[in-house]
Amino acid sequence: MFKTVSGISAIAFAVLLLLQVIPVLGFFILIFGGPYLAGLLLHVFLVALAVESWLRRIPRALIAIPLVAYGSYFGLYVYQTIDIARVSAELRKANSGKVLDFNAEVHSLVTPNAQAFVSSHKVSAAYESNANFEPEGYLSYRLIRTDQCKIEKDSQNRIQTWGARFGDKAITTACLLRFPEKPPHQVASVTKIGDEEVWKHKAGISAQISELTLDGKVIGVYKTASVWRLPAFPVLMIGCFPMASRCAADFNRSHVTLDTVPDGLDRERFDGPESVMLGIPKYSSAEIAEFRGYPQNEPTLAWLADEPARVQERMFSLLKELAEGGYPKVPGAIGFSVARDPSRLAPLAEAMANRFIELSNIRPSNADGQQYNYRYEGLAKALTAVPDDAFAKVAAPLHAYFVDGMSASFQQFPELIGRIQRASGPQTPDFYEMDFVAARGYRRLFPTLAICRIGRASPAVISEMRARILRGSADITFDVDSKSALIVTLLKLGQESFVREYKSYFAANAPANFESWVEAVLSGKGATEIGPNNCMSMDWNGRRVAKPSLAWANGVWYVRPL
Repeated sequence: MFKTVSGISAIAFAVLLLLQVIPVLGFFILIFGGPYLAGLLLHVFLVALAVESWLRRIPRALIAIPLVAYGSYFGLYVYQTIDIARVSAELRKANSGKVLDFNAEVHSLVTPNAQAFVSSHKVSAAYESNANFEPEGYLSYRLIRTDQCKIEKDSQNRIQTWGARFGDKAITTACLLRFPEKPPHQVASVTKIGDEEVWKHKAGISAQISELTLDGKVIGVYKTASVWRLPAFPVLMIGCFPMASRCAADFNRSHVTLDTVPDGLDRERFDGPESVMLGIPKYSSAEIAEFRGYPQNEPTLAWLADEPARVQERMFSLLKELAEGGYPKVPGAIGFSVARDPSRLAPLAEAMANRFIELSNIRPSNADGQQYNYRYEGLAKALTAVPDDAFAKVAAPLHAYFVDGMSASFQQFPELIGRIQRASGPQTPDFYEMDFVAARGYRRLFPTLAICRIGRASPAVISEMRARILRGSADITFDVDSKSALIVTLLKLGQESFVREYKSYFAANAPANFESWVEAVLSGKGATEIGPNNCMSMDWNGRRVAKPSLAWANGVWYVRPL
């Protein structure tokens, strides 16, 4: 084995394969072309085996090994060549030629290859279906002149322009324009059936079908095919992939598309399903070099000049619907859009803050999870952008609910937290007292708990708290949270005798365990340095870091470790 080239190359081949199995070493061998080197060593072994057996340095019968190996490969190569020619001829004969005289004034082309097609073929616009863009449901693509490419972008990045290529060269006379648009004319749709499955490297020919439909009726069928072509010389790759725990060998094949254009057509101008069936030719190099655009695109470009303003109107309309309690389907970047126009956010500030607090207590379903995040994050970004004077009006309830309550999910919005703290930090008790008097519904909870934590209030506010307790049974919004928040706050403000005297009022329309909770709080159970029950309501959302110190379990109130 060590006296012949074939023996040495065989040993080197085996050693290289064994080294590739070693995880770390195999990874670096793979990066530096180990599989190609292994293939080269195998060729050296076969050629050396042929030469050495012919020269009788080794038994001449061993020459059969390289003859069989190379003979089999080239036999397979010839078979594949014949098979490609046969399938190409059959598909050229079976394919439809031109079946529709396409007119851009009458028809709209819808195809999954819209971007590539408008870059290379003489058509003013092409469309592709895309459900991510609403309400249009389609994206349109156009090749426009370079001087038309400076288009104002909208805040949702719906309008996009970028450089175009013709073949392997960049186009200097034009750019690609993309924006959501529903096809305006009669739809001529090309639908592809079948997947090339390119990355599976199948040995056989993969076929696909493209159907041309007009008004929902199939008017043309065009078959295409592709194959991973064997190289003329058997360039071989052999390697082991330790990360995938497998070894593999393959020839360095290239993916080739078969010629299926019907005979009699100019293959330089008509090259695929859309081009052939609709009679849309490719540009020539001269036409691209002298590209002048399409008159049909002029009204579209004029319309696009106002699209950024229309997008803003739609984003604020969705935000208003969301802030008022609706569940509109919103884009992920709605917050970015509305934050560009802070003055328009000011009238919505209070509604947005209330809705933001409400959404923080909702556990979305899996199906609605993404939309919940878009809505929640959009409101956070919008609140961060609200002008100072409007933000000051909502800072107190946000501070009481999120900063004092320390919502774990809220930590993803550090800019908003910082703004709430800056706006709420220097406020006096008077600020919370005013908010306590003015707040309605569940928002009354937040200034109440803020006053509890401050530990002082004016006699007028204390009187209002006592009055709310006494008339609370007639108020349907006076729930357990509102009631228990008033109790802990009154206790913190030195109103224990009042709370003891009117315990019966508290228990009206309350859960069965509410009266025992009042007794526990009055006895000092669960009091912290912050206040009774940690200055939290009885049913404060348990997802937050700052929780009530009393928790209900097994029929008793116990002190929760904080």
